[in-house]
Amino acid sequence: MSPSLLLPSWLKLFLAVVEQGSFNKAAEMLLLSQPAVSQKIRQLEGGLGVRLFHRSPEGVRLTPAGQVLLRYAQAVRWLLLAAERQVTAAEPPGELRLALGATPGISTYCLPAWLHRFHQRHPHVLVHLRTAIPPRLVEQVARHALPLALIEGELPGETEVAYEVLRETRFVIVTPAREPWLGQQRLPLQALDGQPFVARTQESQTRRWLDRLLRQARVRPRIVAELDSPEAIKEAVAQGMGITLLPVCALSPEETQELHLIEVDGEVPRRYLKAIWAKDVPLHPLALAFLESLQEEFPILQRVVQQTRHSEWQVLYELLTQNTPFSGARE
Repeated sequence: MSPSLLLPSWLKLFLAVVEQGSFNKAAEMLLLSQPAVSQKIRQLEGGLGVRLFHRSPEGVRLTPAGQVLLRYAQAVRWLLLAAERQVTAAEPPGELRLALGATPGISTYCLPAWLHRFHQRHPHVLVHLRTAIPPRLVEQVARHALPLALIEGELPGETEVAYEVLRETRFVIVTPAREPWLGQQRLPLQALDGQPFVARTQESQTRRWLDRLLRQARVRPRIVAELDSPEAIKEAVAQGMGITLLPVCALSPEETQELHLIEVDGEVPRRYLKAIWAKDVPLHPLALAFLESLQEEFPILQRVVQQTRHSEWQVLYELLTQNTPFSGARE
């Protein structure tokens, strides 16, 4: 084959198809026609003598040969970016980008502090956040449109992603800070039966989980409002509209002046915060750097970081995460 087929321009085209999941979307991103993208991919496959993609009406997915090429294409892309940063000794915003996914609650209540910590360590990296429900994030990670996502919710039974459980998400009963709730420290779920209850909208993954939880406990609260955000729910509860169940991370100390928190007594189904990434390629070096910034809060990540840093990505990881500028002679 011609050596030119694996130049960065061809790899950029290949990566666009992988990350967009279809020739049409890749063509839109690259400002090319769909037939032009399809033809170039066929030329690349012909030159290599292997098929890189399985085609279907739903889109494309990588063949085993495509998965191998993806690992090297990602390495080439990030090595070139790292080389440019080191040679120019410049760190303009957006020179290195990390696409990160998260479910809505994590985006609102957890990520701001985590992103601040990451930015302090890696100010040259621009984080692009995509907020979506767990099934959508799992799908994007599995097809390499996202290198890393943080989700709170269930994974499919036969998931295509690797994951690490970071912590259990603890839910509490939230009531107005007034009688008859004041003084109550622990209550079973059965105490919610027949009570006015402020819930998330029915499209919410949290609402679906909550409905299953209450059905299993044979508890039927009286739904008085369905709101689309925890902030709106907290305000409605503070005004005395009803009570609710919320994760502790969604409640700040200042809010306890108007709200009263009651621990749930007895066994309840649990939800977990998880980090997920693709199974079939090494963890992206900037995603690895983000996980490393969370190690103090989640010690379980030390194992993930150590395993990855001792893999074939170690040199690339060190290149991308060092903050010292190029120190060679300049003309």
